[in-house]
Amino acid sequence: MTLDTHHEAPTKHEAIEMVLARLLRIGSMIAAALLAVGIGAMLLGHTEFAPRLITAGLLALLATPVMRVVVAGLIFVRERDWRFAFFCLVVLCALVTGVLLGHGHGG
Repeated sequence: MTLDTHHEAPTKHEAIEMVLARLLRIGSMIAAALLAVGIGAMLLGHTEFAPRLITAGLLALLATPVMRVVVAGLIFVRERDWRFAFFCLVVLCALVTGVLLGHGHGG
């Protein structure tokens, strides 16, 4: 009986996916921690800073997928994969346009 000790190195695509998955996981954990602390502070009556923590958690939650697009674009530029870098730029422009139109519409 032999043990297979040969581990295949992740492909370039798998390595990018692992970086992006780690980014999403860390961003989600930061957002969840901020929201939990903010809600806990609100329940304990610390109303002076609890809304700020909750707002920071929500911003972290919203910024996480945006950061994913930015990081993916940077990775694709570094890899000289211009087609996917262009796709990331288009998605980022759509996100910025949506935020700006939403901000202008909301007052």
